[in-house]
Amino acid sequence: MLDPTESAITDAQAPEVYPPPVRESVVPAPPWLDGRPRIGIHTSIAGEASRALDTAARIGCTSLQIFSGSPRMWPRPHQRAIPPPVAKRFRERRAELRLGPVAVHANYLINLASPDPRQWENAIIAFRDEILRALQLGADYLIVHPGSARDAGIPRGIENVAEAIARSSAGASPASIPSSPNAVRVLIENTAGQGTGLGSQFSHLQQMLEGCRSRAVVPQPGVCLDTAHLLAAGFDIRTAEGLERTLDEADAAIGIENVRVIHVNDSKAPLAAHIDRHEHIGRGHIGREAFRRILNHPRLRSSDRAFLCETPIDRPGDDRRNVRALWSLLGLTPPCSGLRRDGRPSSARHRSDDLSRPRKGTASAVPKRTRRSPGASGPEVRRRTTRRPKSVSRRAS
Repeated sequence: MLDPTESAITDAQAPEVYPPPVRESVVPAPPWLDGRPRIGIHTSIAGEASRALDTAARIGCTSLQIFSGSPRMWPRPHQRAIPPPVAKRFRERRAELRLGPVAVHANYLINLASPDPRQWENAIIAFRDEILRALQLGADYLIVHPGSARDAGIPRGIENVAEAIARSSAGASPASIPSSPNAVRVLIENTAGQGTGLGSQFSHLQQMLEGCRSRAVVPQPGVCLDTAHLLAAGFDIRTAEGLERTLDEADAAIGIENVRVIHVNDSKAPLAAHIDRHEHIGRGHIGREAFRRILNHPRLRSSDRAFLCETPIDRPGDDRRNVRALWSLLGLTPPCSGLRRDGRPSSARHRSDDLSRPRKGTASAVPKRTRRSPGASGPEVRRRTTRRPKSVSRRAS
């Protein structure tokens, strides 16, 4: 055994210069991580996926969520992958607009907890396609509802979810999609607790994450928390005390650091109703002041955690109004993209948040009596309307 005193050196014997410490490889920060809060909304990909990016930027978003296909239909064989030119335009346009993180929401038909062997296998195939499409787009997160175990029981359903995620993600990495710039992290979303659905309790999410960890799923899945689902499941986030209790419970079970996306939705359903019904910010049972606390809570504020609306669009401009409501609750002005509806640069900002009202200078904003006739050559030439005389004599029959 060595004598420890023999290996000791004095200060005089110590070298004047020590070798530099070995630095671990550092993953570079994504280009969209610029210090601004990540505020966004679910945006339609109708027409082409890249149009969702322009829409999000135009209404003041720094982040967004999309579907990669139809949310309520099984994709046909030719729809399972995104055409490479479409995916490339999406990635390039996103880089130009510096939007992120980008979340893809999985198809609602996917039931990873299904006890039926055939349906479970179909869910795995469909979810793997979701992962591959998200990789094509360069998305950061793929959000999925855990599904329903039906009469098989909660433990069986939780095991099915973890196994399905492991099998779906096996080999699905940026290496399998050469054009993909980054890996996609699966986020399991909490639910309202309708019927036999899983995910309404933090213990469900905790066991799913542990099951994925024991199966060495890479990247390790995280969580998406939906505020409307929390309230409907019985978590009273309307008050400061209730929010603290909810965050304490979530942190103990799943770790707040694993909550990468928060779906910011008001609820048409009251506390513990176990019904999933979204409402506009401040108009539901959660309320505007509760959202102010959530958005500004020090445990939730993060430079890369996204707050995304899934609020309804009952009339034109509702998406812009809900996004602006979040910025207002943060005490900030939404960014101006300077884009028109067609994605091209705009020379002027909109003066009104209400997109259902005509903007100044458009034909619908000009009273009918003051519009020019098609052949008019000057402002003094107006369209004239003929009026019927006040009294009209009737002919004798």
